[in-house]
Amino acid sequence: MLSYKHGFHAGNHADVFKHIVLIYLYNMAKKYHKSISYIDTHSGNGIYKYISRYMDKNKEYKYGIKKIEKYEGNNILILNYLKKLKIITKNNNFYPGSPFIISNLSTNLDKLFFCELHNNEFSSLKKNLNNFTNIKIINTDGFNYLDKVLNNDKSFFILIDPSYEIKDDFEKIYNILDNIESKFLKSKMLIWYPILNYNENDIFIENIRKKGISNLINAELPINSNNDDLGLKGSGLLLVNFNENKILKDLKLLLKDLNVYLKQSDDVYNPKVRYL
Repeated sequence: MLSYKHGFHAGNHADVFKHIVLIYLYNMAKKYHKSISYIDTHSGNGIYKYISRYMDKNKEYKYGIKKIEKYEGNNILILNYLKKLKIITKNNNFYPGSPFIISNLSTNLDKLFFCELHNNEFSSLKKNLNNFTNIKIINTDGFNYLDKVLNNDKSFFILIDPSYEIKDDFEKIYNILDNIESKFLKSKMLIWYPILNYNENDIFIENIRKKGISNLINAELPINSNNDDLGLKGSGLLLVNFNENKILKDLKLLLKDLNVYLKQSDDVYNPKVRYL
């Protein structure tokens, strides 16, 4: 499957897609709520330096952030993302993970909870976020943390972004979606998943569709053609309990431009944005 160390993949097409949408949705939530309680279930270490043994090995960022940095269009979601990255990375020698991005977007009224199970990543995350006072970093499995703290009396903005190294991660996504009415009715969730095989991905999405969940948007960005090669074919996002009518239109416009800049073959499938 995928290598757990996110440094191998930092700044790739999946990060670009995921972080553009994350910034868009978080800023949207801020328009309606003075204070947001945010949970990142699989945080990583927050900062990924381009000159490092991880990012330098596969150089996936060259097909992600380095391509979209050359963007010449007028899509406001992409432009806001690039503007935010320019501000928070300063001399542009690292790519920020979602904890670093959200910490810089948040205000002191927001409460941010970052879960990271692996000790080295946990220690690095504490160091990388030590200037922020509205955060709590927990050395735990993010799925277990959700089970512990979530109920329908509380409202959270949740990013679920596991490595999917373990097949069980897909089952845990199913379990979360099965418990929306009992635990997550008041919360908004953004769930990322990899497309490793298009046929298996179709089954994954069809199983979710059969659950009959309301307010569930699916967006997919394929980047590679349907061949037998191992590796990431593309990425998908599930948006749960986001009710704003403009989201579907905004995502379609976003994916149209991302497809042009990030696809790695001409015969790649078209992006998808739909209600499930």
